[in-house]
Amino acid sequence: MTLANTWHTKEGFEMLFKQHYEPLCGFVFGMVKDYDASEDVIQELFVKFWEKRNDIPDDVSIKAYLYCAARNMALNQIKHFEIKKGFNLYNREEMSDAEQNIGNPAETSELRKMIDQAINKLPTERKKIFLMSREEGLKYKEIAEELNISIKTVENQMGKALSTLRAELSDYLPAIIIAICIGIK
Repeated sequence: MTLANTWHTKEGFEMLFKQHYEPLCGFVFGMVKDYDASEDVIQELFVKFWEKRNDIPDDVSIKAYLYCAARNMALNQIKHFEIKKGFNLYNREEMSDAEQNIGNPAETSELRKMIDQAINKLPTERKKIFLMSREEGLKYKEIAEELNISIKTVENQMGKALSTLRAELSDYLPAIIIAICIGIK
């Protein structure tokens, strides 16, 4: 069986996957410099490819299509990393300034109580994911493996948890203090 006209079938797709998975991971790794992220990009690429397989013309070069798509997805991943890195840097700088202003143990204790109350209002699974990340220090991949869910699900649940906490605590604290106090033990 050749790949030319069979990638629409399950067997052809499996052949395509086996032939191109590792080289595509290596290609993306050269761009993002993170093997786990490379695998995530390529797995997502193949999922999207399978979902859109009937929309892809038969005369297209599948190899060129996959590498072009992998490149675009890797660039999006890099952009996402850069945004995240910039946000983390900004938060660290703001946190340092704000930590100097939080000196009163009674205020810190009261803030912690408000944060704990807001965390306890989260849906059970979202709360579990949030606490595994923030209090146990687990990475998203580790949480996903332990809970047998996708990394994307962990990312989505963390985003929703942080959004909920910002909303719950907005009446009490400026947004920058929220980020700082979530780390207070």
